[in-house]
Amino acid sequence: MVNRPALLWPLIADGDDAPGVTFSVATSDPDAARAAVTAGARAILVPVDDDFAPADRMAVALSVTEAELGLADGAVSLILEIAGPAAALRLGRDRPTSRRLAAMGIDLDGFALGAPGGIDAPRSVAAGLVALAGAALRLPVYLTGDGSLSPAGKPAIAGFTHLLVDGDGKACSPA
Repeated sequence: MVNRPALLWPLIADGDDAPGVTFSVATSDPDAARAAVTAGARAILVPVDDDFAPADRMAVALSVTEAELGLADGAVSLILEIAGPAAALRLGRDRPTSRRLAAMGIDLDGFALGAPGGIDAPRSVAAGLVALAGAALRLPVYLTGDGSLSPAGKPAIAGFTHLLVDGDGKACSPA
């Protein structure tokens, strides 16, 4: 992830070669997360579709991994990506509880309810819930997916402060 202002480290896909620097990896598999942390990952992005259980399980797995690798407790951050309508609705009544939570974002493609590339009412509401939850938790929030960037390359929805980028520093959102 990159700062707009900067957010943590570049994101690489699970299974991609490590870039040789500190990076983030997207996975909900604890074994893949352990391998990524061993290779230098300092943040794990966990997409959630329904509830926060995958993120809670990953927080526990990261604690174990840190202990096994001799890393300080909390050395690896957790990034929560809201990837479906049920998870967005839960933000109104539940909060992710992990103290290692460093950022929160939304993948607008998880809300494919309207015209491709458009920001329809469901996407707008879900994005608003993520922005509000991030503000309440005092976390950086990012936006990705079709329609997430304005022509100027900034988040297309107010309240979002960061962009998700790939290992090459390019925005993950399609242009």
